[in-house]
Order: sequence, then structure tokens, then C-alpha cells
Amino acid sequence: MSNFGYVDIQPSDIVETGKEIRAAVDSEDSKSSKSSNNKNAQDPLKPTTVNHKEIRMAAIRKEMEDFILKTKLRQTAEDWATEVESLTSPVRKSAEKWARTTVHSSVVQAVYNAWEMERHHAAERHLFPDAISTIKRIQEDHPNVIVGGVTDGSANPMLMVFSLMPLFDFTVSWEDDLDKARLMENVYQELDAVDQSDGLGWIYRLAVQKGKEMSNLTAEIKKKGENDGTDDEDDFEWCWVHVGDDLAYDVGGSATTGAKTVLVDLAPEYGQTARLRREGKRPAWTTETEEQLENHRKMSMNALEKVDAKITHLGQLPEAINELLKGDDEE
Repeated sequence: MSNFGYVDIQPSDIVETGKEIRAAVDSEDSKSSKSSNNKNAQDPLKPTTVNHKEIRMAAIRKEMEDFILKTKLRQTAEDWATEVESLTSPVRKSAEKWARTTVHSSVVQAVYNAWEMERHHAAERHLFPDAISTIKRIQEDHPNVIVGGVTDGSANPMLMVFSLMPLFDFTVSWEDDLDKARLMENVYQELDAVDQSDGLGWIYRLAVQKGKEMSNLTAEIKKKGENDGTDDEDDFEWCWVHVGDDLAYDVGGSATTGAKTVLVDLAPEYGQTARLRREGKRPAWTTETEEQLENHRKMSMNALEKVDAKITHLGQLPEAINELLKGDDEE
């Protein structure tokens, strides 16, 4: 934030403000969804949805407005040779309007973009040391494999150009692809409104669609590259293995659309935080309300029986996948 002139605003401030905004949006939605949406549509501090991006952008705006408000009040008090606490209510309200008018949506977007890019850079700096070698091993074992990323936020391995991008073929995102899903399947639910695994199905169906499309294109390119004058293609049976650390979403959601599931429940030395949510504990980075956290925990417990394999170290993943595929062949 200091790069944009907003000194003293810390990342933790934005997280805490995001929690407050999310709780307020949820509270209004529970009272009257229709009236709340109509009202929120005109107020950038009250998003109409509770996806990660809109909550964070609203929190960024709120922190920026608060910073400008405090600055304006301090300057006014200095001009009038008085204390900030002595300023009247009308003066404060005028200063609030000043702050809201000063913060432009393009600047909020610029700050968010800078945060998102730094998030990807930080992910590269803190990537598990055996992550890249594990993916490469899988690609060596299965030369025709298509590797895709599925995320409930805006994390995108295709933006991690120094690490994961060369190893991934595509990505789908709940936030970035929701509008596309609405056109395809009349999907209207936000992620936080989902209380059963079936409601997660669209993003995994989209992932399968993309994966199959890229697999077919790979086969087509290979066929044309060989240029042997025949029309024969190697037959293959499609198999989708979904790997993730979230029981509710990665396991419960993908299993509803036929995936073989691998739960990544890593050993303590990895510092993984995913298990906290299914234990009913709130990770420092989440803006979930207590009700949403409890709902997530219940979905996690319901997904336990859908786990096909579990690993505690990333190096175990290639063998786990091989065992799942071997069992599929034997059937």
C-alpha cells in the first residue's frame, strides 16, 4: 500500500476489514437477499457477492478511505488550530464524503492487481521444495497427462512463470469462470452459499471439459506430427485424478463428477493450514464467518468416505496415482 501513498496500512489490516465486510454482507443477505442486493449494488463497500476478490477489493477501498479520512480530519484540525476530537459531526460527514470521492475504483483495482501479482511471486518463493520434482515425475510416468489447476480463488499457476507455469496445461477458477458457468449451466450460487458437495460440481465439470479438449488436441498434434498417412489413433480411456488439500472442495466436490481423489494431508514440517478448517479452526488468512467455517467442517466430514488415497509427503504422489490407475485397470 505504501507504494501507492497509503503508508501504515498493513496486509493484516485488510484481512481484518475483509472479515468485517464479509460478516456484514452475510448478515444483510440473511435478512433480505433482494433488498440487500439492490442496496449493495450502489455501494462499493458492500459487495453483492462474497467471493474472495470482491471482498478484498472492498476491504482495500475501506482502508484507503479511512486513511484519507484521518488525513483530512488532521489537516482540518491543524488549519483551525484545534484538536481532531473537537471537530463537529457535520465536518466529519463532509470529510467522509471527501474520502469516498477521492478513492477511485481504478486505483483500488491497481492495488488489488499489485497484491495478486505479489501473491503469485510469494507462492513461487515459498513453493514446497519437492513440488516441481513431483509433477515432473508424474509427467515422466504418464507422457500424455494433462495437468490442470482448479481453485476457489484467483490463484493461477499459469502466472507463476518461474516455477509452475511450464508444468501446467490450464487452470479454472471459481471467481474467474463463474460467469462462463452461468451461461453453460445456469449456475447462480456463490461458493459460500454451497452447503453440499453437489453444488460444487460445475467447476469440476468445466475442468474435465478443458482437460479432455486439451487431451484431444494433444493427440491431434501428435498424429499430424507423425504424418504416417494413416487415420489410426491410439485409443485411451479417460481418467481424472484430482489432487488437493481441501476435503470439502477438492475431495467432496470432484468426487461428485467421477474423479479419483487424492487428499494431500501433509506432515507438520510442511506447515500446511488446510486441516485447520476441517478441525473448526480459522486460519489467519481466511475471512470466513463462524457459520461458514462450521458448514465447511461438516462438508469435510461428509467427504471423508470419498477419499481414494491420502499422502503425507508430496513425493508419495506419483506412486499414489500409479496405484489408483493400476486398480482401475484391474477392474
